[in-house]
Formats: sequence, structure tokens, C-alpha cells
Amino acid sequence: MKRYIKTIALALAVAATGTLTSCSEDDIYEVDINNVPMASEYADCVDITVDQNTNYATFTFTGKGVYPVWIIDGKSYSTNHSFSRYYRKAGDYSVELKVGNGNGISNGTITKSFTIDKTMMSGFGGFVYDSPFNLWTAATKQINSFFYAPGWAQLPDPEHSFDGETFSVVFPEATTDQWQNQIHIGTDICLNEGESFDGSFIFTSTMDMKNVTLKIHPDGDDDDGHSFFCNQKINLSAGEPVTYWFSNLPAVVPMNNLVFTLDFGGNPAGMEVTIENFVLKNHTNDDGTELPDLPTTPEPDWVDVNSPENLFAGMSYTPSFYYAPGWSQLPDPDFSDNGNGSYTFGLPSATFERWQAQCLLNTDVVIPDASVAYDFTCTIESNADLVAMVKVVETDEGETKHDNNFFCAEEVSIKSGVNKVWFASLLPNEGTPMHAVSLVFDFGGNPDGTELTVSNIILQVHHD
Repeated sequence: MKRYIKTIALALAVAATGTLTSCSEDDIYEVDINNVPMASEYADCVDITVDQNTNYATFTFTGKGVYPVWIIDGKSYSTNHSFSRYYRKAGDYSVELKVGNGNGISNGTITKSFTIDKTMMSGFGGFVYDSPFNLWTAATKQINSFFYAPGWAQLPDPEHSFDGETFSVVFPEATTDQWQNQIHIGTDICLNEGESFDGSFIFTSTMDMKNVTLKIHPDGDDDDGHSFFCNQKINLSAGEPVTYWFSNLPAVVPMNNLVFTLDFGGNPAGMEVTIENFVLKNHTNDDGTELPDLPTTPEPDWVDVNSPENLFAGMSYTPSFYYAPGWSQLPDPDFSDNGNGSYTFGLPSATFERWQAQCLLNTDVVIPDASVAYDFTCTIESNADLVAMVKVVETDEGETKHDNNFFCAEEVSIKSGVNKVWFASLLPNEGTPMHAVSLVFDFGGNPDGTELTVSNIILQVHHD
């Protein structure tokens, strides 16, 4: 059977007189649906080679006059004649292939198998997934929700798969800001207050991305800084599996029905991410894992707070605030400049979530070189226990936001009446030069009548 498809071409040739030609019928194509290719006839045109030193499989199709449709994990993956894909785990794998031409795609399918000899990680591979102590394997898991919103305009959920063991997702469009690309995986895992836990998760991405957020928290409580089980950022490199792990991490409150929140805000277009080997276990249960030696960052030799080498010494600044218990904004909190780089903030009313008590010092400090490493420190004293967020970031310019161009953005636990000296070292500004720097202190989650003093603020060029 032949079908005839008529196409209309619009010629836009502009003559010397400036007139346009009219629309005209251009071509008629014949499509013979009885003449689609037979996949079995191209079985010898499929070649799969595996580099067992890198765990990359290369798929090649050499058929002439037709094109391949590669199917991996039950989904159309590529129509390229040749491409490579990374496989982390040892095991037997298969790929399906259909063949297409101008008349359509074959009904038949070619299936080819190949083997990955060994599981490969460039570093620590995490705790034992198949251990009887792993709370994840026996738990009920499901995708609770997505929030995929480039430019804060929500799109349909991205294409994804989740079988309870491995989660994979493809992001067709780029996002620019943190929290624009959230995934919430719910479980029935409950952790007892006061006990400590170990965990590990393996991330593999097809593209580089910095500052992926992993947050583990009780269901319905994802913003109170006191209730996070962890809230960390992870950097991903294209094709390189990365193990995020922690050990002996205490549960400070009861953690019921844990939710694993992932945020890929700032992702490039077309990025595919796989997360596997979810492990969470009680620290008292030894699964035989030998932990790697943790790298230690020695505390730098600090310049004097009033030294010209302290980039904040003698700075000019403008304070600004966002003080909004329950997201209902109140007048600015009390603020005083105590001199010699010491500042006090008074928060009369309690807040309940991160970012509800933001106190900013918007400075005139300029960072002209994005390749230099820096050290930052400050001392925080409080009359109440809380978890503060400390962020050193490029100042916004009107409607232009610079949230993702920062030196550090870390949560700092503070105990009442104890001076907390916090530092971060070897901080390359991996974004762009900063026209001005803002110091952001967020005390969201503070109780009534909280008073905090921030002092000894130093930003210096790092010296070995």
C-alpha cells in the first residue's frame, strides 16, 4: 500500500523589486508502509565493544540507507549510528535495536548482549547495599512529587524511572536557580531520636554540575534547620560516579517517614542523572565497610581582622533584611554596628523555616579574579541554640540575581552562650568575578527573643 503525503513549500525569495513569490505546492512524497525495513536483516550490522578498563560500552550500527533506534532499559535512547555509555556495575546487559527508513520503523527488534566484568568506582563506593542492616532495601519507596520549573515556570515532570533501587531522570531544559528542579522520594523509614546513622548514595551524571542539593528530612518538615538529617551540596562530573556518604550522623529529633529531597536547580539542558546504591543504616550495625581517611583542611593562618589583607577590613556596607515568621514579613529586626567589625542582630519573634530571618551586609568589596582561592571565617555568638546559614555571595543587581555565584553557603550549628568560630578554606570562586560581595546570615528557625553577634569577619586570599 502506498500513501501520498503532500507538502506545501513557502518560497521566500525576495526579488530585486522587493516582492515575495506566492505559496505553491512543491513536492509529493510516496510512503510505502509495506516496505519498512526488516530488523533481522541488519543483525550483522550491530557491534558492541566494551572497554573493561573504563566500563564504557560503545554501540555501533553500520547499516546503509537506514537508521538505528537504540532502546536501553525499555526506552528509546539514541538514533546515532555510534555512541558510548558508562556502566558502573559488573553484570550482563542487553540492548535492543529497531531499524527505520523513510517508510517507517521496523516491527521486529534486534537484541544484543554484552558483559561488564567488574564494578568500577574511582573512589570509596559507600556502605554495603545488600547488607541486612540497610534500612532502604526493606522500606516502601515512591516518588512523592517533582517541582521542575525553569525560570520558576513549572513544566511537566521530567522523564524518569524508579524501581525502588535505582532512580534515573533526564532534564530536557536548563534551570538557573536552586530549588527550580526538585525531586522528592518518600519512604516509610523512621529513625529514633538520639541514635546515629551511616548512609551513602552513588550519583552519575552525563554532564558537569555543581551544587546539587541532597536533603534528608522527616515527611512534612523540610524547612526547619533543626530537623534536617542532612542538607549538603554535591558536585558532579560528567561520566564519573560520585559517592556521597556520611557516618555517625545523629538524629536530633524523631525522623518519621524520611523523605529524600534532591534539587538539581542550575542543571544544563539534556542532563541525565542516575542515583543508585541507596544505603541508610544504624551506626551501631557494622556491615564490614572500611571507611576512607577523611581529608582534613588545616585552619589557615589568619590575618588580623583590621589588616589590609582582610578584604572586609574598612568596608562600606548597606544592611538589608528579610524577616518573615510564617512568611509574613515584619519590620526589620534590631541591628547595631558595634565597631571593629562586630554586628548584633535582635530577632524578637520566632521563625520556623530556613530563609525566614535573613540579615545581609551588602558590601562594596569587589572580587575581580574568579580563579583565586580564598579563606573565610567569622565568629557567631547567640543566646539561643539554632542552625544558621552563612553565605558569601555576589550582590544582586536590581532584577539580576546572583544567588549561584558564591564562595560558600553552609549551615552552622550554634549553641547558646558559646562563641562559634567557623571557617571555610580554599574557596575558589568558580563562577564569575563579583562586582560586589554580600554577607548573608540566615537565622531561620530562631526562637523568640534571639540575639546574635557576628564578629571577626575575615575574607583573605589563600596562601599555602
